[in-house]
Amino acid sequence: MATAGKVPIRESVGAALRYVREHARFIGAVALAGAAAIAALSYAEAVAPALGPPINLAALAISAGVYAALTGAVLGVGGGQRLAPDGLRVLAAMVAVGFFLCIVFIVLLIPGVFVLGMVYAPHYGPELQAVGQDQAAAMALLTRIAQEQPGPLLAMFLFYGAVWLALTSRLYLAAPASIENRRILTFETWSWTKGNMLRIVAARLMLLAPAYVLVSAVTLLAGLALGADVLSPEGLSAYARANPAGFVTYTLLSSGFSIALYLSLEAGLSAYLYRGLKPNDAAIAR
Repeated sequence: MATAGKVPIRESVGAALRYVREHARFIGAVALAGAAAIAALSYAEAVAPALGPPINLAALAISAGVYAALTGAVLGVGGGQRLAPDGLRVLAAMVAVGFFLCIVFIVLLIPGVFVLGMVYAPHYGPELQAVGQDQAAAMALLTRIAQEQPGPLLAMFLFYGAVWLALTSRLYLAAPASIENRRILTFETWSWTKGNMLRIVAARLMLLAPAYVLVSAVTLLAGLALGADVLSPEGLSAYARANPAGFVTYTLLSSGFSIALYLSLEAGLSAYLYRGLKPNDAAIAR
């Protein structure tokens, strides 16, 4: 088990895999219920785009509830009566972390745009000035720049991706901590992962990167098999209106598989790390 010392990367990955293997029936039931709710909301959004914001918020709440159910099962504190409050605590923790990340990336975006401007100005300066306020022309020019000189943009995305991975790893224990302690804990968990950020990053990449690739591939193949244009939001919305049964089937498959594999593995990993790295109960209560 992870201790307050160094996170054992392989052991942490193995613990998450064992959780999924040993609780396959429970995970399957949670995945089916969560996917059904998400499919219903996705179809409602597809046929009524104006309801997008509240539907997206409801879908986020359902995802938080699903994650709370999976994580609570690992911690041994789950149950029907706790599902709604635990889901709301996870949702609040997610919103707090997301707001923090937004602030960080807004601050980092300013020097990033400045550096990109210096890199591309010698080649595209006149064209960038000629675009002005024409958003369509600006997007077309940016697409061409990305195709002709992808290196700087790729480096920028990799940098921001590394920052996101590092910060979310430092706050990786927020959800399980909020569930077990029945109160919202976010930045209080920052110090708990001190000295283990790189190990948590390594465990996440080792476990979740292959899961993400597999889920993405299955989602794409399911869409192709059902005739849905899953790479285009407009095409997917048109498919939902033309073939409701096919759209619901696609959403059930993609969401259910994502919950059953990716989300369950992440719940198992975060709960395992939390149990090993959390301070004593008296320290948490302060």
